[in-house]
Amino acid sequence: MRRRLLSKPFIIGAVVVVIAAGAGAFLLTRGDPATVTYRTGVATLGTVTQTVSLSGNLAPDGDTVLDFEGAGKVTAVNVQPGQTVTAGEVLATQDPSTVDASLTQAEATLSSAQANLTQADGATSGSSLTQAQDQVNSSYVSYENAITSLADTKAVNAQMVSQDDAAYTEAQGIVTANACTPTSTTSPCVQDEQTMNQDYQTWRAAIVKAAQSNDQAQGQVNADKVQWQNAKASLAALENGSSTSSTQVAMDQSQVSIDEVNVTNAQDAVNAATLKAPSGGVIEEVNVTDGEQISSGGTGGASAGSSGSATHAIVIITPGVFAVTGSVSDTLVNEIAVGQSAQVVAAGSSEAVGGKVTDVAEEATVTSGVASFPVTVVLSGANPSLRPGMSASVNVTINQVVGVTTVPTSAVHTTGVGSTVTLFVNGKPDPVAVTVGAADATLTQILSGVKVGDEVVIATITSTIPSSTTGTGRSLTGGGLGGGGFGGGGFAGGGTGRGG
Repeated sequence: MRRRLLSKPFIIGAVVVVIAAGAGAFLLTRGDPATVTYRTGVATLGTVTQTVSLSGNLAPDGDTVLDFEGAGKVTAVNVQPGQTVTAGEVLATQDPSTVDASLTQAEATLSSAQANLTQADGATSGSSLTQAQDQVNSSYVSYENAITSLADTKAVNAQMVSQDDAAYTEAQGIVTANACTPTSTTSPCVQDEQTMNQDYQTWRAAIVKAAQSNDQAQGQVNADKVQWQNAKASLAALENGSSTSSTQVAMDQSQVSIDEVNVTNAQDAVNAATLKAPSGGVIEEVNVTDGEQISSGGTGGASAGSSGSATHAIVIITPGVFAVTGSVSDTLVNEIAVGQSAQVVAAGSSEAVGGKVTDVAEEATVTSGVASFPVTVVLSGANPSLRPGMSASVNVTINQVVGVTTVPTSAVHTTGVGSTVTLFVNGKPDPVAVTVGAADATLTQILSGVKVGDEVVIATITSTIPSSTTGTGRSLTGGGLGGGGFGGGGFAGGGTGRGG
């Protein structure tokens, strides 16, 4: 495309600025107007990194919630809000009588199952047809009960998540109604923002806990189903007169496996009767008291707050741990995945902090007909110099190719029929068709058509400007201002070539 010449005074000013910014950005030459000068670079092995950008505000992401697993009396609370704790420190304890009894029963059941397995290993089981039928009946009842329990568990968990979601939505509405922003320092915005952030953390914790609870209930259904199926197989073998020790061994081995899981769960409950700090941090909340009787596990024994969300026995925060949530369009959301690395730059900072994508929303937020998907990135490590509410820009790496043939992006010309790169061979331009791969603002990967070491044309110096003093033409490099123009970052061997 031919560029329109600007007025002479403007051109002189532009040349002075560019030359001051860096040698080689624009070339000013005098000579024969028929001479064509080219800006060139060299194809090299390089790295192409493709990113998706988003922005948001920093929010604390270091909350760890701790709860007792079962009912019982709280026997000690060793911490208070604001206290710094270290990993492994005992924070609170509960009377272990109930959970100890459950563990003892589970261990006894496991011992019995192991004894049956040992007997089946030595000889054919003497179980009668009646006993086998009783086993089928009892295992079926257990299976049905487990199915019912799974449905009840899912319903209760869904209600809890829904309540916490409603509390968070209500808190958001209050913040919006009061026109609060994360940087507001006036009442009631500070409290409103804090309440909204707490309700958000509670909602997310409820989702995780519900998933764990549902999985545990589903695991019990699966285990009871296996036991029922094994009992039916054993009964069928007896009815057919072909019961063997191997059949009984398989059934007993299955029972041992189930009882081992029950012992593990009971031991976990015993361990949870002593709440320990999983990592160092600062105590944010303590919602249990010495002597308090907890009627059910998992809630910390505290009643729901005014917002309707459940509280936890103890909440620990890790200072300096942040997350940022931004949005991407529906055309880009499928490029983002949990686990992708990211670089986060907070406002006022010149250094990027690494991070990882931890959540990509399944459902879009639609505003005025435009869909966007929230994406959450958690920053790596602790960053005490950052503050909650700071705005931040994020670049998520969605693709990176290393050690591939690359040319400056400005050297690639793409039309509807394909892409070309102009080689500079023996002082003359030679356009060749190429197959391109990944591309970023600076470099483009070349899959075929160009090899490492080839000299390529980045820009052509063709615009001739009349001189008011000598009458000689002056030419100015053009093109390549975006996407890695002016050499794409210092390609070895790059320079200026003239063609006749």
